[in-house]
Amino acid sequence: MSKEKDLNSVREKIDSLDERILSLLNERADLAIEAGKAKEESIKYKPSREATIFNKLKATNKGPLNNDQIVSIYNEIISACRSTESDLKVAYLGPEGTYSQSALQNKFGSSVETKPEPSIRSVFEEVNKGLCDFGIIPIENSSEGSVNLTLDCLMDFDLTICGEIEMRVEHNLIGYNKPMPKEGIEIHAHEQALAQCKDWLSSYCPRAKLVPVSSNSQAAMNASANEGVLAIGGKEAAQKYNLDILDSNIEDSSSNTTRFIVIGKSKSSQTGNDKTSIVVTTKNEEGALYAVLLPFNELSLNLTHITYRPSKKDKWHYSFFLDFEGHEDEDDVRKLFKQLNNLNAEVKILGSFPKAIT
Repeated sequence: MSKEKDLNSVREKIDSLDERILSLLNERADLAIEAGKAKEESIKYKPSREATIFNKLKATNKGPLNNDQIVSIYNEIISACRSTESDLKVAYLGPEGTYSQSALQNKFGSSVETKPEPSIRSVFEEVNKGLCDFGIIPIENSSEGSVNLTLDCLMDFDLTICGEIEMRVEHNLIGYNKPMPKEGIEIHAHEQALAQCKDWLSSYCPRAKLVPVSSNSQAAMNASANEGVLAIGGKEAAQKYNLDILDSNIEDSSSNTTRFIVIGKSKSSQTGNDKTSIVVTTKNEEGALYAVLLPFNELSLNLTHITYRPSKKDKWHYSFFLDFEGHEDEDDVRKLFKQLNNLNAEVKILGSFPKAIT
């Protein structure tokens, strides 16, 4: 009887706390509405403000909830409060069930309108035309490097990188859990997923035909329509298309992580923990890349990523994509741009944005 009384007492305290939390959440929503009226811009999503909130919560959290749980909870709180200010529409690489959709929810929460797109380029087009406020696309994987289609679109469109998400990617072999024919088995997946699982596939499915498709969700759709097809995908794709997980965590690297970017038409202000992306197009001449990199060393700016693509403007001209720590409004970064502009090169600022919340 004593234990039952103790349990009832605990439950009464929980009920009381729930009432207080509910009241505070609605009070926060009211304040969000007031803040929205005070903002001059029509777009109410502020990546710098939200990054500051998350970082502060992580710094002050004393548990027992861990930081990932706190960020997940507040992501939905912020998403719901933001929806009281304005409606956001976000495009992503579809169809439903892709890792891009998971990245979108990790960044914007569930209180936004989403629009799956068939290709990376069409995500850029939706945002560029103003049909969507923001877009989410993959740009880099820790195992397989840069996503070239995203890099090319960053050159082709006048859009800004205003946020990033780093997401641990766990691949699964999915399909119908029933006997398969011995010959003619196909495994469908995005080319990046196939590359990230190549060692596992060669060991366990050496005779299977590997078929690259537009996305892992498309692969899951194909598997759901054809019992002779298996797919590589996430748990969400398996659930979405009523498939079984035949084997899990088949990626070759246990730390397999994909970085996604948020593209839009608005800039992010400084947070003190920012990153800047630029692209520099040089001529094919001696010392061109060295001249680009030298100012970073002189100004002690930390380069976090560098890759290149053919510029497509002239043969043997290359565009170098560089990420570095700092914000374009900081003095040292302004000095960097001044020095780069003095070079015989074309410089495009892709955006300054808060570092991914990890």
